[in-house]
Amino acid sequence: MEFKQLRSFIVAAETLSFSRTAEILNFAQSSISEQIRLLEDELGCKLFERLGRNICLTKEGEKFLLYAEKILSLCDEAKQSVAESLIPTGPLTIVTAETLCVFRLPELFKEYCSRYPDVDIKLQIGNCEDFPNMLRKNKVDVAFSLDNERVYPDIVSKTLLHEPLVVVSGNTDSLAKRDIFEISEFEGKNLILTQRGCSYRARFEEYLASADIQPNSILEMESIEAIKQYVISGFGISFLPRIAVQKEIDRGQLVEIKYNGPEFYTTAQVLYHKDKWISPALQAILELSSERFKINS
Repeated sequence: MEFKQLRSFIVAAETLSFSRTAEILNFAQSSISEQIRLLEDELGCKLFERLGRNICLTKEGEKFLLYAEKILSLCDEAKQSVAESLIPTGPLTIVTAETLCVFRLPELFKEYCSRYPDVDIKLQIGNCEDFPNMLRKNKVDVAFSLDNERVYPDIVSKTLLHEPLVVVSGNTDSLAKRDIFEISEFEGKNLILTQRGCSYRARFEEYLASADIQPNSILEMESIEAIKQYVISGFGISFLPRIAVQKEIDRGQLVEIKYNGPEFYTTAQVLYHKDKWISPALQAILELSSERFKINS
């Protein structure tokens, strides 16, 4: 028994005409006759009396009409229920790097909440090194990472953008007075850096070590804002994404130090587990990320 047979039967019962039913449903009249015949064969009874060119419902047809209408009504109700479930709702747990959360993602989250007010976003700031295991343990639904560009066997990763990294000092530091200098002049400087596990901190320290540069001290902080305040105060220099310090550079509070060395970048990526059920809420944040950052899927 097929839904199209039930629809044909109901319309034929209303119009008492196979030709008119064919016009309404955009079928050939022979197709309507065949659908009714198959339905009658399956039920084992006649639903219509054929009296010349006229038809009318049999007693069995009148009984079956009530059930056919209920079946199609339930079908429409089920479709509506499923369609409503595809609207993003419910919880969505996101973990993100602090820099992305503060400088790249506010507009994305604002637009997402505007489009999907029934989604309950839980936002965490975390260490990017921990994100893959958080996804594997289903502690979060999606992660926005700022790290070396990585490929995982069990994690889907999509690159959002590449962030340039810069060395900055306060405007009173001796390094701020020069246009460019040798990397050797980092010798004996205080470094104010992000916490261990941060990939771009590790790359900067490896670069200094390869040049046999020994800092005077290393101050480790979790907060980008705290790092900037210490650098502005003249305590030392730092190595951060340019987006995180651009405002202070424009204001003259920080100075980007140009040195004779390579350019460094870190990569913003959106991550989720390959076996994760893509709920409507998760699908929506992935699509909006692709839209805003122009990801080629």
